[in-house]
Amino acid sequence: MVDLHCHILPQVDDGPTTLDESLNMARFFVDDGITHVVATPHCHRYVHLLRADVLPNVEKLNRELKSANIPLKILPGSEIQVTETAAYCREFEAGLYCHVGDGERFTLLEFNWLRELYPRDAVELIRWIRDRGMIPILAHPERHDYFSKEPNLLPPLVAAGAWIQITVDSLLGNHGRDPKIAGERLLQAYPQSILATDAHNMKRCSGLSAGYAWVQKNISPERADDLRKRADSVIADLLKKLDTSVN
Repeated sequence: MVDLHCHILPQVDDGPTTLDESLNMARFFVDDGITHVVATPHCHRYVHLLRADVLPNVEKLNRELKSANIPLKILPGSEIQVTETAAYCREFEAGLYCHVGDGERFTLLEFNWLRELYPRDAVELIRWIRDRGMIPILAHPERHDYFSKEPNLLPPLVAAGAWIQITVDSLLGNHGRDPKIAGERLLQAYPQSILATDAHNMKRCSGLSAGYAWVQKNISPERADDLRKRADSVIADLLKKLDTSVN
């Protein structure tokens, strides 16, 4: 299994505060059956981690995992929050962001938790990103209450080419009743979805197997299989490009 949204890097954002906690998260993931994790530290107004910040921290954690004999591979990425699309586009075009796997095909995009900071031209931004050959993956829309309160907001984003990422803890009820209901509804409504942990520490670290089991039981085995294959395909694409660049 692969996890495309995870805050596993120690002492960089609101994830683990120590290396030991990062290593404990990694051991938990390995026991859960996860082989690859995309580290996605925050890139927003308060913690603005860019590609130059992320890559050295990923390399350092991979060295620590190897030293500790933990068979988990960390790939670079970031959770990029957009409130002002013009600023986002400037940094995007300058190559400052660390997209999923430090690649050019997928990027993890987050909207602010406040409705008043949701960009009016969000749909145009999705089209802009897609025109540059990249697929934006929307982080945890089931946890943004305005997507549920205003059901006209999310469909145009998906129609413009965005995928959505649903968090395992939402499905398990660990983020409350409303995100659980919204998560199930979105998984049934939008085929282009993935599951991810959005883990931050050992208290917020449910793994992926519980999420796929939940989908299998509450939606269908076929849907669980489809979600897993989609995430696997993202990593396969990234690893193929990495192998090509090395050779």
